[in-house]
Amino acid sequence: MPDNDLAFAPREAVLDLAAALAEGRRVEHLSVPQEGLWLLQLREPVRGDGWYVGEVPVGQACVALHDPALGCARGGAVLMHADRELAVAAAVCDAVERSGWPGAEEVACLRASGAAVLQAAAAERAAILERTRVGFNELGQEDA
Repeated sequence: MPDNDLAFAPREAVLDLAAALAEGRRVEHLSVPQEGLWLLQLREPVRGDGWYVGEVPVGQACVALHDPALGCARGGAVLMHADRELAVAAAVCDAVERSGWPGAEEVACLRASGAAVLQAAAAERAAILERTRVGFNELGQEDA
């Protein structure tokens, strides 16, 4: 499954695209769409002990999209946003993209816009970390 970059695309654009893709098709919820908090557990790298970092907001959905001419496509989404409506829209987009149905190109473009937001945030974080770098190799070397 591709990374869910749709979570970082503009919310209204994802909702509008999903509505357009679902038009004339039946959306079946394979599980009840949910929003809430998940307890995030990490594993300590040396001893392998698990510990809980805290709770993260999550929205999740799993759908089957039924098209009279094309058949059935399944998709799902788990987003780190407590937004059930966005999760359902992302699941519909995922179903269309996975199946290669018409509209898959639009989903890929929207996913790319979300990936660009993630890349910009990563570049900004990297720039901030670079400014805080300390060079200890020069300590103790006074000018004589």
